[in-house]
Amino acid sequence: MATIYREAKLTVTADVAWDFLDRYTRAEVHIFSACAGERQEDDYRVVTLADGTEIWERNVAVDPALMRAVYTIPGFPGAEHHQAEMRVLADGEGAATLVWTTDLLPHELVEHLSEAYEVMFNELVAAVNEHGEQAA
Repeated sequence: MATIYREAKLTVTADVAWDFLDRYTRAEVHIFSACAGERQEDDYRVVTLADGTEIWERNVAVDPALMRAVYTIPGFPGAEHHQAEMRVLADGEGAATLVWTTDLLPHELVEHLSEAYEVMFNELVAAVNEHGEQAA
């Protein structure tokens, strides 16, 4: 299985970062420029792209104790398998690291999607850090 892995140090605490990710799992925050909107339907976070396409992200696990959110996209275009984890790691000194891991099959999808995931990860990190500024 191929993996897209991204991590970054944040300028906010782990609790603030988790608050943002928790809201993300419920479609309460808007992050990605490629998305026109989001809504929650049962266990799914439904993302509408600019062209009207809907991506149904199913929440698999949302674990506040581990500050971890796992989701899958059952109908991901061109994929046999898609599962992702967003996790906040506390460093013990008040700072935090955000990790986003996405596993995909077939392997070739990683090459095709890597650049787009880099853009989305940068937008995610900026939104999490900005959430901390708004909370202050």
